[in-house]
Amino acid sequence: MNLPYSFDRVWDAAISVLQQAKWNVTRADKATGGIEVHAVMDMITWTETFFVNLTRNNDDSTRVIMGRIGLAQPVDWGISRQYIESFLNKLANALKSAG
Repeated sequence: MNLPYSFDRVWDAAISVLQQAKWNVTRADKATGGIEVHAVMDMITWTETFFVNLTRNNDDSTRVIMGRIGLAQPVDWGISRQYIESFLNKLANALKSAG
């Protein structure tokens, strides 16, 4: 997803959204734009590891890519997609509401 905001603004919002969701941020490297997080999916699955990559397109545009690291059970595929879509929607909303 490309967002019409500066890298710094998107970085700060992404970290905030992850903290509010109570996901365990295990690695965050602003220099590379890489974030790694662990999230407990639900009672029938295990903890999943996700990555978020932020790339500076230009001064007023940042690309955000999020995905799951590693293999998962088929039941996890839909849940992971929901987590990713939820994060991206919350990130976009946080950036819009911050004005």
